[in-house]
Amino acid sequence: MVKYSKFRITSLLLILGLSGQLAAQSQISRRQQYLQESLRINEPKDHRHPISRRVTIQDSTWLDWLHRTNELPPDFSQMPSIPFLPDPLTTQRNGKSYAIKTVDEWNIRRQWIKRQFQHWVSGTVPPAPDNVKARTLSEKTEGSTKIQMIELTFGKDGQAKMTFELMIPAGTGPFPVYMTPWTHRNWAQLAVRRGYMACVYAGADSRDDTQAYQALYPAYDFTALMRRAWGASRVIDYLVTRRDVNSAQIAISGHSRNGKQALWAGAFDERIAAVVSSSCGTGGITPWRMSDPQHTNQTLDDITSNAAHWFHPRLRFFFGREDKLPIDQNLLIALIAPRNVLFQYSTAEQQLNPWANEQCYYSARKVFELMGVADRIALAPRMGEHAVAARDVEQCIDFLDTRFGRRNIPWQRNLFFDFRYTEWAAAHKRDSVDALNKKPLHLQVPATTASLKKQKDDILENIQWLLGTEPSGVKPDLVAVTEPSRVDWMDRITGRPVVKGTKTEYIGPYTAIGDHIAATIYYPTDSSGAKKLRSNGKIPVIIYLHQYAYAHGYAHGYSTERQGNSKLFQTMTDQGFAVMALDLFGFGTRMQEATYFYKRFPEWSKMGKIVSDTRACIDALETFEVIDKDRIFLLGNTLGGQAALLTAAMDQRVAGIATVAAFSPWRASDSRYESIRSLSDWHGLLPRLGWYAHRPQQVPVDYAEIISCITPRPLLVIAPEMDRYSNIKAVRSELALAKKVYHEHQAAENLRTYFPLEINRITLDMHARITDFFNEVSIK
Repeated sequence: MVKYSKFRITSLLLILGLSGQLAAQSQISRRQQYLQESLRINEPKDHRHPISRRVTIQDSTWLDWLHRTNELPPDFSQMPSIPFLPDPLTTQRNGKSYAIKTVDEWNIRRQWIKRQFQHWVSGTVPPAPDNVKARTLSEKTEGSTKIQMIELTFGKDGQAKMTFELMIPAGTGPFPVYMTPWTHRNWAQLAVRRGYMACVYAGADSRDDTQAYQALYPAYDFTALMRRAWGASRVIDYLVTRRDVNSAQIAISGHSRNGKQALWAGAFDERIAAVVSSSCGTGGITPWRMSDPQHTNQTLDDITSNAAHWFHPRLRFFFGREDKLPIDQNLLIALIAPRNVLFQYSTAEQQLNPWANEQCYYSARKVFELMGVADRIALAPRMGEHAVAARDVEQCIDFLDTRFGRRNIPWQRNLFFDFRYTEWAAAHKRDSVDALNKKPLHLQVPATTASLKKQKDDILENIQWLLGTEPSGVKPDLVAVTEPSRVDWMDRITGRPVVKGTKTEYIGPYTAIGDHIAATIYYPTDSSGAKKLRSNGKIPVIIYLHQYAYAHGYAHGYSTERQGNSKLFQTMTDQGFAVMALDLFGFGTRMQEATYFYKRFPEWSKMGKIVSDTRACIDALETFEVIDKDRIFLLGNTLGGQAALLTAAMDQRVAGIATVAAFSPWRASDSRYESIRSLSDWHGLLPRLGWYAHRPQQVPVDYAEIISCITPRPLLVIAPEMDRYSNIKAVRSELALAKKVYHEHQAAENLRTYFPLEINRITLDMHARITDFFNEVSIK
């Protein structure tokens, strides 16, 4: 045994102590830096938004809470990045991942999820009180229905209360119960018709007994939605004591914010047999990881500032770092298993993303499958706006009737994004061997003119291979403007950007672009309202390719004022550019067009279709008399940026390109930056990429090669430093390599890059930078 002197031991302890202090200082410094970044990108408008109330009983706003508590964000550098949804059936022990295979193992994970959800999202809840007392405030009958108004008191000195209305149908019971907050009394009326005892409780904006719980339970920091969910459980404390209640058939429902609280109540109270959550969106069925600018639904910062009292203040730290959040809504939903849960929503709602909802459903469903009750979790997507009609509520009660064994009403499983990469790969297994033997192409510079041409031809061949085999087709006989009255009816639901000082023209349906594609062109106008031509008698045009906006295509875009694309388009038309916008294949009005794509075109890809459609837009623009066909530009945002780069590489008619948060190199793909699986597995856009998920270095081409095919045309790449989807170090490396090719063509100045301290969104500053770029290159 090695012996150390007392002096050496003391010295070692001092060194270790100093090292620990330095490490602690370093951690605090990092967390302080994270706070500054969070303050930079968050929109702390909760002090002036009409929905918001006090964040806590002590704090009016999030900033007040920060000042009072001095709480810092967690040390994100020490937290694992989970870019997709955390797997409900995977747990961590001693730093290693283990698959959950039994219900007992799941039950252990359930408790962890509950603790994490309360810490990061909902705040902590008090234990159930043991002194609930009820008194009937009033009683009357309407026809054969008895109506009782009841008040519960509980807690210290019975100061807490919960008021609710019971509507009891004719008969002796026991009755199934349909619970819903005060706002949805009309829903309860429909349930009474169907033989349910309806219970309308005071946990809603219109009447809220739970607001007082903040002061009555000061040791617990539960937020408004969790207070209302906890208040609903107090009603259940009473309901289960009544003989006319079937305590095994208590359902809770709610819409929008009330749909969130219904979900939370069902997750934390196992006496609730069924949850019906309608249009609950972000904080409900929509995962936090998919509540960011590139998905164009309600973002984490938007909802936590517009309704700051709904969620715990520390949740806002995760805006821009949603992948670091230890839990997500799929895990909360999984807590309901093996009971019943139904989600209903419109696929075109402004604040939702139907693709994200389905991903959450598929993930949570794994737990229901583990328990052998996969049919107890269901989706009911509909078409329309946010508000629901009687037909929607009746369908939800159909679900309850079926699940409670009261009636056998057929249930249709209606999903729009049922792509399974494993199924696609199995069908193309024979091709995978050749794919993995394909030699990856790497840019070789410097090179001769001849070798550069040969290299470009080889790269284009590999790009085309990734895009798949485009089937035979023909061009339209005529592309022309149509009357506004003939615009797709879905446009009237999603809305479209409103751009002042422009002449707006719609293309389609009888004279549509390419394969029956609709588009909108915004032309700049002069003081007389005529199209504003440049000195050559033409107008340059920018084709806008949007982000992963499954619900509404190019309709909205990201903006703290929800006017994102209106402002963006306005900036460009004010500078004399026409803007063409279309819903990409599989998005917005074209969502259902893509549902069975790989059954129809097994050798093609959705990205190949998007590129083909974009080229068809160029075909159409070249036939328009006032369009300058030598100045047709592309602007792509996230997904649209990838499509823009691929289109420009394949089509020399593109005069210039600008992209924002467009890519992370495929060869740098890993468990944090899932640039391969994102396109192959999750969105099903480039399934052939999936063969390289575990060997990314073998991808046939990467973005440096793609950009080399755009050389020497002007390209602006805006790559936000805080884009959680992009490995910025690898992006810089790809662009540096591509820059060498631009040098070879004596056009180094044509490749512009900008790395703002931002997340994956187009900001007002970027609007000006993009337009200035197109202005500069359009006059050359």
